[in-house]
Amino acid sequence: MKKFLILIMALFFGLFQFAQNGNEIASTSFSTLNWIILIVFLLGTTLIGELVKNKDKGLDAFFKGGNNLPWWAVSLSLIATKTSVATFIAVPAFIFSMNGNLTYLQMTIGFALGNVLFVYVLLKEYYEEGVFSPYDFIQNRLGVKTSQLSRTFFMIGATMSQGVRLLGTALVLSVITGQSTMVCIVIIALFAVIWSYIGGITTVVWTDAIQFIIFIFGAFFALFYAIGDIPGGFGEMMAIADEKAKLVLWDLSLDPHKTYTLWVGILGCTFFEFGSNAVDQVVTQRALCCKNLKEARKAVAFSVIGVATTWIMAFVGIGLVAYYDINPLSDLVNASISSEPDRIFPYYVVNELPNGISGLIIAAMFAAGISTLDSALTALSQTSVMGIGTLVFPKLKTMDENKVVKISKNAIIVWGIILALLAYGFSFFQDGGLLALGFKVPGYAYGTLIGIAFLALMRKGTFTGILIGAILAIVIIALMHYDGISFFWWFPVGALVVIIVALLHSKLLKNKTEIV
Repeated sequence: MKKFLILIMALFFGLFQFAQNGNEIASTSFSTLNWIILIVFLLGTTLIGELVKNKDKGLDAFFKGGNNLPWWAVSLSLIATKTSVATFIAVPAFIFSMNGNLTYLQMTIGFALGNVLFVYVLLKEYYEEGVFSPYDFIQNRLGVKTSQLSRTFFMIGATMSQGVRLLGTALVLSVITGQSTMVCIVIIALFAVIWSYIGGITTVVWTDAIQFIIFIFGAFFALFYAIGDIPGGFGEMMAIADEKAKLVLWDLSLDPHKTYTLWVGILGCTFFEFGSNAVDQVVTQRALCCKNLKEARKAVAFSVIGVATTWIMAFVGIGLVAYYDINPLSDLVNASISSEPDRIFPYYVVNELPNGISGLIIAAMFAAGISTLDSALTALSQTSVMGIGTLVFPKLKTMDENKVVKISKNAIIVWGIILALLAYGFSFFQDGGLLALGFKVPGYAYGTLIGIAFLALMRKGTFTGILIGAILAIVIIALMHYDGISFFWWFPVGALVVIIVALLHSKLLKNKTEIV
């Protein structure tokens, strides 16, 4: 632990020095006070993570917190995990962009419905079977091969989506310090690895709960100052936004190529959120840490309030539109923001807000980013070691649990490196902004996972039929992608293709057997 703290302090000292030689749009006003707030937040959270870690040994303690975590802490962790830095920087950036408006908020309908669907469809089944992950549930119902297929899809989807989220947090740090994206990615990944490594899921849940409190206050502060910076206040802000057509909320279009419509919110986004809860171990792992099913249902249901953060940050975006209409950006900064629109809110925070307040909001952005990443690291570690690892190396099943925990901790470090490399790769492909990229990259995998989960619930389907369905789903989604159909439709379409093909395959096998 002492070595971790020394390394962290050295890295921050280096960043503080580097910040003096930043790029053209890096902040020149991120003061010593702001740095102190940021450093205290990160070091303080690290110390708290050490204090609250589960003192029990073994896999159940490391990956499920001994099923002894209070529902409200789990709920706050769920919100923190699903919110991510995309909410803080990508939502305001989308509103601020040339064609942006409030239509994205229609997606919050699906975010709420997806939680309800999970509570009443699969959560009970997971608790009754006492599983560590959705893939254990699939294995119990549909066999080892199908569970391994689902684990593979999860790891592909999770690493891709978490790479995007890591990139988003690194962009915030890049704006502050003026350092390269790669350096900032390494810093963020290091903290996420440390928090996951310290005490497994227990440390992650409690640090997530702390971070939720920080970033919800940060969101309110950001909204308050965005309105206060505009002469005429809220009324003038809304008038400017209305003049620029930023207040459009509802879109009833049936065009599947449009990304944010009411029907996408109700159907496509519901499937996306259901998948995030039910088959993405990054989120599901938290729901499985509660004392019992009743507590877990309360945790998942209460986490719906997380959509409030999205609404707050959307109106922060409205505030940015009005502020920079009154105070236009310089040509240099405007060109930089045009090439990387997700930098607009971090730029506003570090250049326009008072010292101390900007430090608090930047800390909130870090909280949102790291809380998602450390959750991903524990989930990927559990899936790779306890899922695929036990099949490749059967000795893991009979090995001393403390040794397996050590292997799992090493896996956290390896996954941290992988995510850092992916994030750097994604920095070259930000077409459409982080908001779109964050939803697109898991789209090929999670639709298939949702379909497999429903088949497991029905106890229907063979590995061959499911594999054929998965391949066909990927092909169809690729065609949808090429045609420009909204990525939210990929999730229900992928799920339905897998279910239909698997059921048809089973029926054909049954008919063939009866004929023979």
